[in-house]
Amino acid sequence: MFKSVFTVGFYTLISRILGFIRDIFIASYLGSTLVADAFFVAFRIPNYFRRVFAEGAFSAAFIPVLSGIKNKSKNDKDIISFVELTMSLLFFVIIAITILFYFIMPYVIAVLAPGFLKNKETYDLAVHFGKIIFPYLLFIALVAQFSSITNTYNRFAFGAFAPALLNISFIGSLMFLTPYVVSSGHALSYGVLIGGVMQLLLMYYAIYKLQITPILVLPKIDDNVKKFLRLLLPGILGAGAIQLNIIVGTIIASFLPTGAISHLYYADRINQLPLALFGIALGIALLPTLSKYIKQGAGEEKINNVQNRSMEFSLLISLPSAAGLFILSEPIIRILFERGSFSSVDTYYSSQVLSLFALGLPAYILIKVLNPSFFAREDTKTPFYITLICVALNVLLSLLLIGSMREMGIALATAISSWVNALILYTLLKKKWQLSLDIRLKTNFIKILIATFLTFFGILLFRNLFLTDISNSSTSINALLLLLNILFALIIFASMVFVLKIY
Repeated sequence: MFKSVFTVGFYTLISRILGFIRDIFIASYLGSTLVADAFFVAFRIPNYFRRVFAEGAFSAAFIPVLSGIKNKSKNDKDIISFVELTMSLLFFVIIAITILFYFIMPYVIAVLAPGFLKNKETYDLAVHFGKIIFPYLLFIALVAQFSSITNTYNRFAFGAFAPALLNISFIGSLMFLTPYVVSSGHALSYGVLIGGVMQLLLMYYAIYKLQITPILVLPKIDDNVKKFLRLLLPGILGAGAIQLNIIVGTIIASFLPTGAISHLYYADRINQLPLALFGIALGIALLPTLSKYIKQGAGEEKINNVQNRSMEFSLLISLPSAAGLFILSEPIIRILFERGSFSSVDTYYSSQVLSLFALGLPAYILIKVLNPSFFAREDTKTPFYITLICVALNVLLSLLLIGSMREMGIALATAISSWVNALILYTLLKKKWQLSLDIRLKTNFIKILIATFLTFFGILLFRNLFLTDISNSSTSINALLLLLNILFALIIFASMVFVLKIY
């Protein structure tokens, strides 16, 4: 399983590096202008569904059912039939939703960013971008299904690399389309569609290599599809509610001064790096592994060991990552984005948001590890109920904090609600006797805290010595100092892992 985690992590790293290059281009071309705010809000809509399908509900419902068919039946026709029926159902439903959203897009933007109604230019741009971008949902939904198929067969590379194609499309569109369209925002919007087509072609090739070549058929509901749908609905609501934290932040931030939405976006992009490399990678690899063990009737000790090692690894990665992002948020944002239309004021607010997002990073990753323990047992309802509670908490805290903390209050509310989510998930698994922390995890957790504590002070010392005033130095020198600081932190943490025998 951990080999699969590192496979996903490696290709995700490539995608994220391209993503940072993409964001550097976006920051340079758009900065934190009204065009940027309009694009980010419009892109939130299909991106919301993408995260629901690609990282949550679809795989949570699809993989356990497909794993069961694969385990019970030696006949590939049963697998092909299930894939074709679900693909066709997905295709026709998404087409209907796309047509609907084209006509109601003005109302969707009004709900998603009500603050835009005070600025007609920003509002009209967001509606226009939304109409261009929304068909991307069809491509990414099919990509999610094809990725779930390859993941079930323990082939993770194609699905992990597919997001890189969207980043390549973004960069290419900004460079080559911008001179021929109205604005850089328009170029990015068309780039979303081009990237969706590229991802779909890649993933169809991936399942073709598995000798699975589904075609569109008239949808019908057989027993396997019924089971899939029973798991899918609460899964959609649960995974969707998680993403509502971001939507809620966007709605509230739309009432703040211009740039607040962009500050949240840029900070979230940095914070998502360790989450994507390890948290999402763990969740992707863990779900088919647990599903296989449960379908095959493996013992609880074996299943519990997989869960414990996954939590142990997530803490080993997330705690020092959170410490690093918290301390180095300002130089990271400044070096990556402060150029062109992105000002020093944008750096200040974005870095403050990143520091608070980082406080919730371990919780974000633990959620990705704990949720598959429910999904593999064909329980998508419990995570949904937990998420509803946490979304309500996030809304309440955001409204309470935004007055004094601006967009930083939204980031802090998201971090707190994520910790509550992770703690409830763990408590319920423990009460159901589906998870028991072993002595190795308990012992290593204390050791990881000690290692993180020492690494924290090491990063802080280096930053105070060399990165206190980087505004007067060249970007290349600042980037080198930042990399040296990160390398210094890695050496400290790796040394502590060796000394304390955290393995």
